[in-house]
Amino acid sequence: MRNTLVAFVFVQTQLRDLKTATLLARIPEVEELHRIAGEDCYVVRVRVESTEELGRLIRDIERIKSVHSTRTTLVLKTLKDKPVPHPKRSSASSRHDPDVNR
Repeated sequence: MRNTLVAFVFVQTQLRDLKTATLLARIPEVEELHRIAGEDCYVVRVRVESTEELGRLIRDIERIKSVHSTRTTLVLKTLKDKPVPHPKRSSASSRHDPDVNR
């Protein structure tokens, strides 16, 4: 991939509604969108070409009516970016069967 900037934008909203998530997800530069617990409501991973574009993107996010504030962290270097395979789940019957795994 070309030289691009990756940033995480932490978003606080006044309301916790599906509309805000939908609007954030529609932004083309958004690679990931997560609903999180804690002081912030969402963390958004974005990829842009420049700091100017990042500034424009943050202003666009802040224009969403329900967004109260944003906080941005710029990635200096990615050390690992690889999906981890999910472990296999046991079947529902083996989770409740007391004789399984004895």
